[in-house]
Amino acid sequence: MHLSALLDFDVIPVDSDDHVTVLVDVTAPEQPKDAARPPATLQIVLDRSGSMGGARLEGAVRALLSLVDRLDPSDNFGLVTFDNQARVEVPAGPLADKDDVRRRIAAIRAGGSTDLSSGLLRGIQEARRASDRGATLLLVSDGHANLGITDHAALADCARGGYGSGITTTTLGYGLGYDEALLGAVADGGAGAALFAEDPDSAAALIAREAEFLLSKTAQAVSLQVRPGPLVAGVVVAGELPGNLLPDGSLMLELGDFYSGEQRRLLLRFTVPRIAALGTATVADLVATYADPATLRTYTATLPISVNVVPGDTAAGRVPNPTVRTEEAFQHAQTAKREASEALRAGDREGAAGTLERARRELAEQAAAAPPEQAGELTAQITELDQLARRARTDDSSRVSKAAYASQAGYTRQRARMADLTAQYLAASPGQAPPPPAPAGGPSAAARTRAALEGLSVGDAFGALTQRPAAAAAAAAIAAGALPPGPWRWTDETEMAATVVDVLLRTGRADQDELARLFAARFTEGRGYGPGARDLLVRIAQGADWRSAAAAQFGGTGSYGSGAAMRVAPLGAYFAGDPRRAAEEAARSAEVTHAHPEGVAGAVAVAVAASVWAGDPALSGEALLAAVAERVAPGGVRSGLERARALLGAGASEAARELGNGSRVSAPDTVPFALWAAAVHGDSVAGALRACVGVGGDTDTTAAMAGGVVAARTGVEGVPAEWRAAREPLPDWLPGRGRGRG
Repeated sequence: MHLSALLDFDVIPVDSDDHVTVLVDVTAPEQPKDAARPPATLQIVLDRSGSMGGARLEGAVRALLSLVDRLDPSDNFGLVTFDNQARVEVPAGPLADKDDVRRRIAAIRAGGSTDLSSGLLRGIQEARRASDRGATLLLVSDGHANLGITDHAALADCARGGYGSGITTTTLGYGLGYDEALLGAVADGGAGAALFAEDPDSAAALIAREAEFLLSKTAQAVSLQVRPGPLVAGVVVAGELPGNLLPDGSLMLELGDFYSGEQRRLLLRFTVPRIAALGTATVADLVATYADPATLRTYTATLPISVNVVPGDTAAGRVPNPTVRTEEAFQHAQTAKREASEALRAGDREGAAGTLERARRELAEQAAAAPPEQAGELTAQITELDQLARRARTDDSSRVSKAAYASQAGYTRQRARMADLTAQYLAASPGQAPPPPAPAGGPSAAARTRAALEGLSVGDAFGALTQRPAAAAAAAAIAAGALPPGPWRWTDETEMAATVVDVLLRTGRADQDELARLFAARFTEGRGYGPGARDLLVRIAQGADWRSAAAAQFGGTGSYGSGAAMRVAPLGAYFAGDPRRAAEEAARSAEVTHAHPEGVAGAVAVAVAASVWAGDPALSGEALLAAVAERVAPGGVRSGLERARALLGAGASEAARELGNGSRVSAPDTVPFALWAAAVHGDSVAGALRACVGVGGDTDTTAAMAGGVVAARTGVEGVPAEWRAAREPLPDWLPGRGRGRG
């Protein structure tokens, strides 16, 4: 273990109060290339509560199966799961029978509530039992602790007790619903990292990454004791690394485990009261202690820190070390991220953004004087702070809170490892998430999204035929089983849905600011926009804040129309098989124009329907409606969906009388019938569209919803080629547009 230090000033004035700031570099030993690796111990503690069901648990299982393949038979592996209680799925021990371990992992199913403490304590017990050489415990959870020990400090103490036995605890928060402060406290107690993964692919990558670090570990249970000199009045750690004050006045910093050659930086600030004598003064002794995982021998490295006390006129000309000052701004930035995360959890978006912006300015001001070797890291930090600040105002506050917290935790505990993660974050900002994976053997996210847009736009244009000057002739032709001649002109349904697809394919999420900007910029007169939508989009185009403008509609209640629902079937198809994510993103997309809960509920219903069927085309119509109703908040839309299930054996006219056909231009009057038509005609886009048009009402809207949902199930092949050819081409700004393509 190598220690080195830089001081901001190597001299201080005699007989004056001052501070000495010390930048400490701690570097782990290199692992010889030909050295035999000692057996590692990895204990997984996995949340299997009800909220982990579906894609999240499946993703975690896939990651653990891959992890087992990566480990050697001599490595110790254990798996504890928890819901209402902890359960040992794989007793910690050597991986002598990997096939049996794989079967045990694959058999895990979601359960009930979240007793995180029982899982953590049981995992620590297993790790202690399996090895006296230390261990890494990885706790994976997507929720809040609601059973057992729930106090953050008490849970941190549990992890701290494990660390006393050589067990480093790292946490992985999964999704957007977990408590980052709680998992951060556990990671601090266990001297590990607090990681964040929003989706299964990200979680799998982080689990694999942690395993790689475990297998290249060369120093474990590393601590740094700071022993202040007799003339020092106090010492603090800059940044977010916690420390413990010992009875002798020294400060103990638990640094956890280091992988081969890993370097970490600490910044210590010493308070030095006036010193009366000139000469060298001892500031502190730094003592690093660690265990070699190969031999279990304990080693110590010591570094004395001293400063010269000089006359005041000599000290007046001193110049601060730019490397130390840059690090000071860097550490302030990590504190700003933590403070911004707290502000976002408290609902203070503006406060969070302001904190991040101030940290960005401080870092940018320091960057000009920074040494060249720090330039790359500083540039990435400045860019990250800028994007976090902008997203704090506009993006999902939970997402930004977790990203900020995980970033500061990573740069505090795993700085050398953070470069790749920061690059991925910046590449994904302000929202470029990787596309969701295709269901086994299924189409890509882009293909299924465009297929749903084809079904939606054909339904929109087909339904609009009966609402135009030649509506009577068109209705007669349709009633006779014929197709009216083309081109069929699409309406606002398609224009806005195409924008949703455009944003999704570029950013991977419902970026609200981008949606609002493009909805307004692409608004076209004569496409059938209602007066409320027209007024809203014109106001946004003129510079109004979309949140205030949407909330002010209809006397301050917000719109509960069907406009948000009519455009989101492609969004649901994009998130195939992940109805939870589809519901979250649909709600976000709806809020841009529809602030009323029923307007949001309508969008959630349609998106979930498309997600469920794109993920599982074999699902029955009745099962589809049940799955959708489960995800929709109580209200008019949900009660309509429940009635729709009872009407699956009825004809279209009877269903429309009971459910509505959009004549009232509201989500509760439109969405239930549209999804009834989709459920009854799930194998036929044409059948669903004819059912919608046959009952009248807001036919372009109901047909757009039904067509999009059914096409999410059937793919583009389910949309008749003759109908697609009759529909006018999609907007020319849409990537991959065309008559026969989405």
